[in-house]
Amino acid sequence: MGLGQDLTLFAGPGFYRTCGTDSFMLRPGLVLQLSQLPPTNPLCVEFEIQSSPLIFGFMLTGSNHCSYKHGALSGTKQLHTSGSNSITYLSDTVGNMRCKGGMRRLSIIMNKDFLYPYLVAEHSNITKQLERVLEGRKTAFQWIGTHSTRKMRLVADIVTSDYSGILHKLYMETRTLELIEIQLIEYLSSNNSYERTISLSASDIRRIKDVRELLVRDMENPPSLAQLAKMAGLSEKKLKMGFKQVFGLPVFEYFRNYRLEIARELLASGGMNVTEVGMHIGYQNLSHFSHEFFRRYGVTPKKFHRKR
Repeated sequence: MGLGQDLTLFAGPGFYRTCGTDSFMLRPGLVLQLSQLPPTNPLCVEFEIQSSPLIFGFMLTGSNHCSYKHGALSGTKQLHTSGSNSITYLSDTVGNMRCKGGMRRLSIIMNKDFLYPYLVAEHSNITKQLERVLEGRKTAFQWIGTHSTRKMRLVADIVTSDYSGILHKLYMETRTLELIEIQLIEYLSSNNSYERTISLSASDIRRIKDVRELLVRDMENPPSLAQLAKMAGLSEKKLKMGFKQVFGLPVFEYFRNYRLEIARELLASGGMNVTEVGMHIGYQNLSHFSHEFFRRYGVTPKKFHRKR
């Protein structure tokens, strides 16, 4: 439950069910685990973990309280409540966990062999903590992420998926990998090892804001990053890093979100149908538009339009 994980899940593919826990293997070394307690059934358990996977945990409801008695986290306590999320590695750790009834927690459990191919190319940027995980060292750490509507929307997508057969596995895997990406970017950024800020003058900020206007002016034919940098009189590197500092998102993630927000407003107004809206904001492939809209808002543009 929660931090208490059954490491035998890595033995083979398929769906597993144990008391209060449903687990699904997406790939070798990558398991989804949904732990839940009935409202009238609190739980208190002792745990002793020798070899640990890396755990990305997301609390949907309820709470659990962990106290660590042995290992690198010895003497520390952590309360996880609804909306909290974390990355945890608990090799050589002893402790106890108390969970209130009604707790629901989604855990993404992965071993270092799954993670290694994704991070090896970023070796110079990863933290010492992750480096020790990839090396399989007996140490422990826990990082607490910020509460995020985007993260919890993805968690809800995973937990409430109504796909079946091969589409179910594909849907679950896509959402899980996106959730891993978001969590890792935030973790690495918070440790000042992945993204570094740069010094921006008032002139730089003004030019970056001009870039934003150039970017959204023609949604059907947006300029490339090189074109934007040239028009703004900035290097591509400064534009990329500076844009994210000013607007909080990379250039083309901002552009994608902007287009989808315009699409949502147009669909809500009822003045255009789905095809017209998709074409208006620059999507030549309407299935791609539908996929991106669903990915952001959790509903297809057709259903959203019909409801409005």
